[in-house]
Amino acid sequence: MLSPIRDDLDLHSASPTAGGHPTWVIHDPVRNKFFQIEWRVFEVLRRWKLGTAKHIARAVNQQTTLELTEQFVEKVSSFLSSHQLLRVENDRGTKALTEIKKSTQRSWWTWLLHHYLFFRIPLFRPDKFLTWALPYVRILYSKPALFLVLFSLVSGLILLARQWDVFFAQLIDFFSVRGLVFFVIALVIAKIAHEFGHAFTAKMYGCRIPAMGIAFLVMWPMLYTDTNESWKLGSRRQRLNVAAAGVIVELAIAAIATFAWNFLPSGGLRDMAFVMATTTWISSLAINISPFMRFDGYYLLSDWWGIPNLHERSFRLARWWLREKLFGLNEPAPEPFRRRRVALLILFAFCVWVYRFILFLGIAILVYNFFTKVLGIFLFLTEISWFILRPLWIELAEWRVRRKTILARKRVWISLVLLVCATLVLFIPWRASITTNAVFEAEAYSVVYLNAGGQLDSLLVVSGQEVERGELLARLKNPDLSFRLQQIDNQIAVQRELRKSAALDLVFRQQNAVIAAELVRLETERAALQERFNDLNVHAPIGGKITEVTPELSPGQWVGVGQRLLAIKGKKGIKITAYVKEEDVFRVHETGFCRFYLPVTLEGPFACRVLDVGRSAEQVLKDEMLASAYNGDIPASFVENTLVPDHAIYKISAIVDKQLPQINRQTLGMLQVDADRKSVIERFWRWSVAVLVRESGM
Repeated sequence: MLSPIRDDLDLHSASPTAGGHPTWVIHDPVRNKFFQIEWRVFEVLRRWKLGTAKHIARAVNQQTTLELTEQFVEKVSSFLSSHQLLRVENDRGTKALTEIKKSTQRSWWTWLLHHYLFFRIPLFRPDKFLTWALPYVRILYSKPALFLVLFSLVSGLILLARQWDVFFAQLIDFFSVRGLVFFVIALVIAKIAHEFGHAFTAKMYGCRIPAMGIAFLVMWPMLYTDTNESWKLGSRRQRLNVAAAGVIVELAIAAIATFAWNFLPSGGLRDMAFVMATTTWISSLAINISPFMRFDGYYLLSDWWGIPNLHERSFRLARWWLREKLFGLNEPAPEPFRRRRVALLILFAFCVWVYRFILFLGIAILVYNFFTKVLGIFLFLTEISWFILRPLWIELAEWRVRRKTILARKRVWISLVLLVCATLVLFIPWRASITTNAVFEAEAYSVVYLNAGGQLDSLLVVSGQEVERGELLARLKNPDLSFRLQQIDNQIAVQRELRKSAALDLVFRQQNAVIAAELVRLETERAALQERFNDLNVHAPIGGKITEVTPELSPGQWVGVGQRLLAIKGKKGIKITAYVKEEDVFRVHETGFCRFYLPVTLEGPFACRVLDVGRSAEQVLKDEMLASAYNGDIPASFVENTLVPDHAIYKISAIVDKQLPQINRQTLGMLQVDADRKSVIERFWRWSVAVLVRESGM
């Protein structure tokens, strides 16, 4: 015998599906949950009192045009039992409830993870207040209110167009602490009005509103209103009105605020109207109207298409389509839809996946930067694992279930071959050159800047003097750097003596590993200091004639990094200056070959050779034409009127022996430098390790 259905459940007729089939909704008032059922299930429930699956199936087949089996009735019974819609009157029912409870129990770790990602806090029960206030706000649903909002919108936009410069100037001024305060206040007011728009609209159609409160999505607060009872509305238009009410309220506030801004005098009220006119437009159109998350836009689209649980059902369809394309399993579609609707749902599912991948990745990065480094890395990995890797793992589990069928298909081997080829493309080091923008000078010409700061000890050349490449031009002194270098030398000497003592003393022998590690650290630090110390001796980057010596420089004067010293006009050839990223500088070799393309027409290539590769990152971007501030491709920012690269870049100098008289003295072009081959995976691995080392503080 089948267990009886609970007496407290309600059954409501619902709007038909997109295909015109009738539907009903079962309401569980205890949990305030709704379950949509089709015609076949409805006919089974009408005859549930017959007691057995055999009698119910026979009655339905005799009294309707349907043809049901006992197995279908058993599936309906399983559905009702799993959702706790049946009465518990025997040990079998008690055992089923116990199994359901065990399956829903979570470990403390799962509970904490779930409530960190999303949880709700109901603040109050508004149903009585909404019932009392509904007669007073019903006028807002009238045609005069609609005409007032439309008039405010049209008039406000017309008046705004006449003083758009003032409106835009006020927008720029609001990027301040005061503007942030007004933004938060306006956002709170708009969101409260948004939620009451949902609540009053649902109440007007006779729905009960059991709770309003605040929800947290990855610790980000959002207001919410429980309007689940709108599912019992038989009219799809009414449900659409409930779902759209919040967005309509915000847009109405924006229209009225835009109109009011044009007439209010300068002050706090006008500032508030300005924020309301801008904030509500952005929050409504950019966030709430999006169907890719479970916001208002999702429920609007779900009701418009007549497909409840739109995300889950489109995801199932997209995963089925993906398996069919990869393996050709010839499985039936999860649900029967028209061909055009199937294509639309699959496209929608992939759009949601791409949107959520970008969104959750951004949230993970935000969470990482918001917390401390250790906790931030942990939460970052949690976000990536739960939202991105977990769905992939679930789909792979489906593949494992079908592995015998999959391996028996020919298409899987084609897919495997394509996958192997794609993987090989990632691992094969195919990239053998580096292409970057470069500064082209028709005659070899180099401006010498200081790479280290200190006191100018001596300037060894004068204007007009001929110098060779590598010749010493000037010496600097830096007492602080010399002192630090001497300290490091003393510490290294001490550690070496301790290492010698380890052969004679047991205590030092036990600390031998610590001594060796400290010695390696000190020698590495000394090498870095020595490189900076070597920069105190300035050498000629090219051979040629000294020109444009900075006149205000004199021995004994203190100079800083990036200080211009002099210029060298080359004897022959064409000089090219380019910059490469830190991850690529090790692939470029001195005396290597390169090719240069002229700008605009990209005439060329002209053969060239590498003269020098920078050993340390450039602290100042001397070739301003390559900076992003001047439409170049190197991100750089001004610091005290000096362009400083945002990321580590290394300078490459090259020369073209062939004279090109048609080219100006200095212009932009494209440089292609021969480099060691490197695969995409290797580049990604080096970048990942560098990020982990940098961010972990190791």
